[in-house]
Amino acid sequence: MRRRPVLLLCAFAASALGFSSSASADVFGPISLVDSSPLQQADYAHDPAVSADGRYVVFDGSVGGVTGVWRKENKPGGTFEEVAGGDAELPSVSQEGRYVSFTTTEGAHLAEVTNGLPDPFHETHESPNVYVRDMSKPAAAGGAFEVVSAPNGSSEPLSYEYPTGHGREGETQQEREAREKTEREEHEQEVERYGSAAAGRSAISANGRRVAFVTTAVSNLAGDGTPALQVAVRDLETKATELVSVKADPSTGLPVINQQTGQPEPIAPESEGSGRYGAVRSRGKPQPFTVPEPYVMSTGTGASISADGSTVAWMGQDIGQQARFLPGETQTGLYSEPLWRRVVNANNELSEQEPTRRVTGGSDPTNPACEASGERVLPNEPSAGDPCQGPFNTQSTENFGVLNGGEGDEIPRLSTDGYTIAFLAAAPPVSLGSDFGVEADNRHTDLFVANMHEGLTRDEAIREVTQLASGVESDEANNAPIIDFAVSPDGTQVAFSTKRTVFPLSSLAYVSTPASVPGMVELFDVDLVDNTLTRVTHGYEGGASSHPHKETNTNQENPYEKGQDGALSPSFSAEGEWLTFSSTASNLVFGDGNTPPLLDHNLDGSDVFALQRVVFPPTSTPQVISPAPPGPSISPVWEIGATSSSLSNGSVRLDVAIPAAGTLRTGVSAAVEVTASSSRATRHGAKRTTRASVQARAVAPTSQSSEPEGLSVVSVIITLSPAYRALASRAGGLSALASVSFAAPGQPTLKQTVPVTFVAKASAHSSRRAKTTARKSSREKARHR
Repeated sequence: MRRRPVLLLCAFAASALGFSSSASADVFGPISLVDSSPLQQADYAHDPAVSADGRYVVFDGSVGGVTGVWRKENKPGGTFEEVAGGDAELPSVSQEGRYVSFTTTEGAHLAEVTNGLPDPFHETHESPNVYVRDMSKPAAAGGAFEVVSAPNGSSEPLSYEYPTGHGREGETQQEREAREKTEREEHEQEVERYGSAAAGRSAISANGRRVAFVTTAVSNLAGDGTPALQVAVRDLETKATELVSVKADPSTGLPVINQQTGQPEPIAPESEGSGRYGAVRSRGKPQPFTVPEPYVMSTGTGASISADGSTVAWMGQDIGQQARFLPGETQTGLYSEPLWRRVVNANNELSEQEPTRRVTGGSDPTNPACEASGERVLPNEPSAGDPCQGPFNTQSTENFGVLNGGEGDEIPRLSTDGYTIAFLAAAPPVSLGSDFGVEADNRHTDLFVANMHEGLTRDEAIREVTQLASGVESDEANNAPIIDFAVSPDGTQVAFSTKRTVFPLSSLAYVSTPASVPGMVELFDVDLVDNTLTRVTHGYEGGASSHPHKETNTNQENPYEKGQDGALSPSFSAEGEWLTFSSTASNLVFGDGNTPPLLDHNLDGSDVFALQRVVFPPTSTPQVISPAPPGPSISPVWEIGATSSSLSNGSVRLDVAIPAAGTLRTGVSAAVEVTASSSRATRHGAKRTTRASVQARAVAPTSQSSEPEGLSVVSVIITLSPAYRALASRAGGLSALASVSFAAPGQPTLKQTVPVTFVAKASAHSSRRAKTTARKSSREKARHR
């Protein structure tokens, strides 16, 4: 056993971001190396999955030369535990880490090979099958391993059939023996390559009692001769195995029940040219079981089951047999889309009555507006205004559907309740129009998320997570494919792996900056609530992920030639608190000790890493409402303003506005006619009119102080002197001019002249006496006449 001391140091310092409220999923803590202990480090580790409680991480790889599936406690100093030896791979783990599902060709020898020692070569050949290990029991104990890929009610693995040759006319004995020998060898290879397989990371429910798997050979899953490429779910408590991929009634979408067996019918096998296909996307034929290869991600055939065990999703093929199409719509069997199906009834029991639903695609026949339109087939040119048009332009993709080549993980991933589904698609979205003119058949994959709740059209349900940034297909910075991904149990996070460094969607804000140029495959996290994009992986010194590599010429920007060299297999714990992944980089954690020599292509030095999300506690933000700002400071104009009003008693009131504290003085002067007698005038019997000055005096204070903030009004009462007071009682009163002056220290004296009128209203007694006098005068005049 190779034992390597490893120094574990915090390698990733998260940027400190200030938040005034709770931040749910934007910043990560230090990266830690999982596949190590104080005494040793794994030779290589792939396909990690973290338990929902974050306590355990399972992976396939080699520890001390012992291959298989391993479980490691997610804490410093945690020890390795062997889950299953031999060629076991692609693990998924239950919520508390007790149950681990995996695929192996050594099912009959699991107890024998799970002993902490290198696996001896077994001469016998066995088909790959899916098993679950109960980690609460020793490997050699009864019930430690339980088969998943078994017929309904049985505890024995499925039996598989393989094609055999037939005698040929005119064949010689020697030719027949040679042909039969070749067929036997091919048959032996088929036996150990095809059978059943489960997806890594997402094949088991949270309680560990339900597992989804896919058959890759003809089997007795739903009776003898059940075609390959079927999806099924096993309930380990009841030993019930339910066929999930079932033929659908084209008008209702409900499962078609076989009248003889009373069970739903599986998807019939079909072929196109040399390709074979069925319910699950096969790329022309079922994918064989293979042991992990260096610098190559595991992309075995499989399906996902939601953590609550209610829902199954898979990348489907031959969609027309499984779900509703438009009445006149036809697609080749190779046409592929993600499919989704509830597999339980209201009592959470496995049920075969629920329909299979399309997640997305080129058409949307369940849209009520489409059903009302009567449209039978999509036009050749897609139109976003067509109620039957789905989110993707599949009219120009030569019938490959939403996926074309094999660039990454094709298995859709589900949230805990199954209603959020993440998937890859290469078909261009209709919303992108010309899409830079990229040829649809060569378009690289992007990541999407869909909401499967009822009442949404497929356009309403789909959300783009990534988008190509140019039409140059060889430009890795803008167009590199998304090759792996995961969705958090609560459906609020997605993580994905890519060499791409440019993400043009304006809806996403960068929390950390992507690398300036493409290098290794890096891992990113998107918070679908906060709309943030975080680059998760980088070296402990802050640079890009890297490992020793050959120097290339300056014309080649990326020295990492292998398309899957870097971070893969992201996996979230519950609520996204922990994120685990594998990576071939050697600079994520200081002291990584399993980096292979530069020219060694037999090992990739891949490790399993984990990092914890930094959740900022809620903080109360002071709420302060500042007072209204003061009005502008107004300096009063240095002037006075006086107005006058006549009082009924014959006096005058002056109201004077003054700008500051000071002294106010007033005075009144008037000219009046007087009749003066003289000796000369007497002699000649004439009168002379002259003008005299009338002085009035103020009976109110003649000075007044005012506040300095602004104008103040001072009132002054002016009364005629006794000598002239009677003039106010005559008709029209006495008109005069009032002079006003105001003086303040350091300021010029202000003066103003205001017309005033002294008018006294006659009293009732005076009026009666005047009237009496007038009557007497009238009587005297009459008597003289």
